[in-house]
Amino acid sequence: MAVTIKHVAEAAGVSVSTVSYALNNSGAVSQEKRLRVLEAAKMLGYVPNGMAKSLKTKKNGFIGYFAFSLYGVVYGEVLRGIENEMERQNQEMIAAKCGPMQDITHISRLLRERMVDGAIIFSDAIPDEVLISLADASCPVVVMDRDLYTPHISAVLVDNKSSAFRVGEYIRNLGFRRVACLTGPGFDGKQRMAGFREAVEAFDLELPEDWCLVGHWQEDTAYEETIKFIRKGNRPEVIFAHNDEMAMGCIRALKDMLIRVPEDVSVIGMDDIAASTMFTPSLTTVHRPLYEMGEMAARTLLDMMRGGPSSKFILPTALIQRESCIKQWAV
Repeated sequence: MAVTIKHVAEAAGVSVSTVSYALNNSGAVSQEKRLRVLEAAKMLGYVPNGMAKSLKTKKNGFIGYFAFSLYGVVYGEVLRGIENEMERQNQEMIAAKCGPMQDITHISRLLRERMVDGAIIFSDAIPDEVLISLADASCPVVVMDRDLYTPHISAVLVDNKSSAFRVGEYIRNLGFRRVACLTGPGFDGKQRMAGFREAVEAFDLELPEDWCLVGHWQEDTAYEETIKFIRKGNRPEVIFAHNDEMAMGCIRALKDMLIRVPEDVSVIGMDDIAASTMFTPSLTTVHRPLYEMGEMAARTLLDMMRGGPSSKFILPTALIQRESCIKQWAV
């Protein structure tokens, strides 16, 4: 007998509507009830579709790529790597935006009803517990920039924490002490901030709490935050922006306030996007292998779809020295 939504509701001790909300990651459902529903659905093998049996045994021919954005310097480069690997292996794919402002019910449904044969997730909009409940041998998942690793979920990420720590070490080796930073939210932001704070402690740098500016990964926001910061009379020796776009906004702001970069204030970015080499001054930054991350995610997913094991890959980064950061005593 086919398992129905009513069976899941009975097993979880909740209403049918609560099961529907929990499975689609929508509605006001407590975390405790959501977890009960997900566990019950997985235990019972529930697939919410009248074609469940055929969906479990047949392939649809598509993989899904769901990301916070489908454009921009970071997401675009990752997508390029994924697309090229998929083309090399003759695999069709569909892509959808999965940011905080989107209703992700349709994406959860694509996964739950096995409308794709596997998925690459480059967004934190779908919670870990939902992905764990959805991923299985018939629909494996690869996550990017998220430290989640289970029998049917692989992870592809860079060591953000160590990379930011090395930036702090580099700053101290140049003779700087007074530092500020521009941060962003999410997994990357937390890891980079944690690594940089460890470096501040290890190398006796000065980072006042109100010198940690929130730039939300955006150039224009970083510009505005830097203007407000400098107008308060603050003058760090170096500013570490946790991505290159914020670094560019910071430099524009400093220039508009007649502060020379790097002679008066040095600036360091992170990601090594293509524009970082063409910017004036060119950005000292941390190279993150974005294209290679996309390739690795695609290759890993396709291997899992063929029965391969799940894996966790941490790709290396490298500090790139350019013109936006110089030794403290340079003229």
